[in-house]
Amino acid sequence: MNISDTLIIGGGPAGLYSSFYAGLRGMSVQLIDHHSELGGKLNIYPEKIIWDIGGVTPAPAEDIKQQMIRQAKTFDPDIHVSTTCESIIQHEDYFETVTDQGSFYSRTIIIASGRGIFTPTRLTIEGADAFELTNLHYTVKRISRFKDQHVLISGAGNTAIDWADALSDIAASVTMVYRSEEMKGHEAMIAALHRKENIYMCGQCQIDTLLPNENGDEIAAVQLSDGRQVKVDDVLISHGYESNCAFLDTLEGNFDYNEYYMIETTETAKTPVPGIFACGDQTTHEGKIHLIAGCFPEAAQAANHAKTFLQSDAPAEGMVSSHNDIFKEKNRQLMKKMH
Repeated sequence: MNISDTLIIGGGPAGLYSSFYAGLRGMSVQLIDHHSELGGKLNIYPEKIIWDIGGVTPAPAEDIKQQMIRQAKTFDPDIHVSTTCESIIQHEDYFETVTDQGSFYSRTIIIASGRGIFTPTRLTIEGADAFELTNLHYTVKRISRFKDQHVLISGAGNTAIDWADALSDIAASVTMVYRSEEMKGHEAMIAALHRKENIYMCGQCQIDTLLPNENGDEIAAVQLSDGRQVKVDDVLISHGYESNCAFLDTLEGNFDYNEYYMIETTETAKTPVPGIFACGDQTTHEGKIHLIAGCFPEAAQAANHAKTFLQSDAPAEGMVSSHNDIFKEKNRQLMKKMH
């Protein structure tokens, strides 16, 4: 039975940085993630430009994700994707994490599950799923896919507004359909949309029927609840995401959750159960910074506490990289590549 020093649940930014920092602290690491690829919510908007990570110039989410993955693999963690955590069992001196791919064993656990398994809220219209292989979309993987297209976006939140703004620069037209009287996003972004000539707003209505083309394999037009019919090349649905983090219900201990099912932790990433730590979007605490940048100190704290839990006389935190012998050989290799 392989018992690692720590097991990280979640492969988003918090989990990936936990992997790096736990490796830096000399711990053996296992990481599991439900999804088929690492990166967490960065996979939802791969072409979106990320601006708010300290010291990192603006870059697409896909590029940021790839850098985080490379960093996470620095100390050769044992990574398992397409692996869903089902429960956590506490034994006398180790934890058993039960998954749909079998059990994993570790002396500590870092929960970095990002508020669970995110799946887009599907359009509840009969037959809609038949168009998901053609021109019904729940995310924007490549903006170029919509060049010169007539696009209809259903939704009025920040994600829908971001999509409309980005697509309006290359699409022939963008029609926004939403049930509310007003859109719910940032005021400045909404004002920017109103200034664009190829964006059309359809408030207080919703998609009623998807009308197929002659072959029946693509949406040719959308019938709206107010009687209007809009010809389309593509339909984007932005009705939010459903999250599932059922394994939290199996945790024994006096865990507290807020209304969004986030674990109430201290700012040092501790939970009520010794040996279980948490970081990232799955947690909330006073002074919480709800940015990608905010997950990095939390991930480091979780790894630091895991280290001192395993070894009480270990330093409370890792050494800075410029003073850490563990990077000497890696620095030599990097210098050779640079010169």
